[in-house]
Amino acid sequence: MTVHGEDGLVREILQRARAGANQGRSTKSSEVSGCTHPLWRQTMNEHGLRGTASYPTFSVAVLGGLSTGEFGDWRQDYLATLIYGFYVEYNVDMSEDEHHNHFVRDLLLLWDLPDLPSELRVRRAHQLADMAFIDAKRKSEAALRAVPTSGDKAWVFRDRDLWRDFKACDSAMFGHYLSSVPGTTGRDELMLTGLVQDWADLGPDLRYGECAQSVLTLTRGSVSTTALIECYERTVWQFNAAFTPGAALKPERFPLMVIIMDVCIWQASDHRHDIWRYFAIASSACALIQERDLYKACQLADCYSRELEPTVPTSPARVSVPRRPWRYEVTVAGRRHSGTLELHAALVDAVENGWMPMASVEHFLVIPRLLVLRAISPGEFLAHMDQHTCEQHAIIVRAGYRCDFNRQFTTARILLVMEQWWSGINFAIGIGSLIEAQPGQTAQDRLHHDG
Repeated sequence: MTVHGEDGLVREILQRARAGANQGRSTKSSEVSGCTHPLWRQTMNEHGLRGTASYPTFSVAVLGGLSTGEFGDWRQDYLATLIYGFYVEYNVDMSEDEHHNHFVRDLLLLWDLPDLPSELRVRRAHQLADMAFIDAKRKSEAALRAVPTSGDKAWVFRDRDLWRDFKACDSAMFGHYLSSVPGTTGRDELMLTGLVQDWADLGPDLRYGECAQSVLTLTRGSVSTTALIECYERTVWQFNAAFTPGAALKPERFPLMVIIMDVCIWQASDHRHDIWRYFAIASSACALIQERDLYKACQLADCYSRELEPTVPTSPARVSVPRRPWRYEVTVAGRRHSGTLELHAALVDAVENGWMPMASVEHFLVIPRLLVLRAISPGEFLAHMDQHTCEQHAIIVRAGYRCDFNRQFTTARILLVMEQWWSGINFAIGIGSLIEAQPGQTAQDRLHHDG
């Protein structure tokens, strides 16, 4: 369908996109980008990160795979290879490697260990089935890759549960299917991984004709400010369902919350997204989110009808976040900025106890906040983020290895990303991504060796 209802900042950005403001630029880069910062090279040498693992796009999978906490022995390492294998296989076409089929063969051999425990065999089967789904989708896209797009049309679902199950498969995280809550709640968890991704891909998906774009499915094709805000707050309400009323993570929801939130960590360091450019374009949109109630907690069926009409949950649970002040002092463009942020107490504790690097909180929360407050200019913001992105990837991966990816560090990482969602940062990223909503061709965000 043709997207409709554009107004306010959304209309302004879409008009700029259609007028060519993006200058043909694509943030879905055709090249896997490396990281040359000395701290990252040191991290690679210390922890044996070689080959594809030397690229942030792939190494962030190690961060997630070793953090979910299902096992306390070598089985966790095996589980990490399932996620890692997907990340590499999914992006291997970006390296223009003519030996793609040999890589898949080698990947299967890697997973085919002798005397593998039954649970790991099941998890491997789940991951392989999910990768077969992704491959079928990729081949379908390849068959249509010459079809031009207008930048204003979206393929959307009309049925909530059909879309949810499709998006759960599209998440490609079925190695963790046994870690999810049984039943529809677990399907919701897997779906949320894809929904997170689609907020940052809102504009690019219009450009490349992506099927089942989550945000546009949930707004039924509307890009009005009201519809997008309603979708965003319901996205956050579903994240909140993983927390107790006192904003502690529910143990049974922990593994999938790691996977869901780490999508945002990946987007900040991969080669396929330019989230900080998007944020710089639409940082003023954060103010719209602060007017909303982002602390209800519910499942998908509580906030959308079967026909994908947004609904208000009846007597929803609520999350009361115990925040306390955290002082910061940062330097941007040669000027020092200091102040106080109110953050989840467990996140502040993790920083003070050395589990979570202070630099990560500054990068993911403080610097964006300075732009929202207009304490720095968009140019200063982007220059700072571009300069430090590679280093920040090294800092957070090193922090994981230093504490053996323990529960305190991982919980703090989840809360760091949740503070982004609660503050509206990811809403601004989604709105800013509409600068990519320009004419293009179907599925041109990737190469297709088998199309």
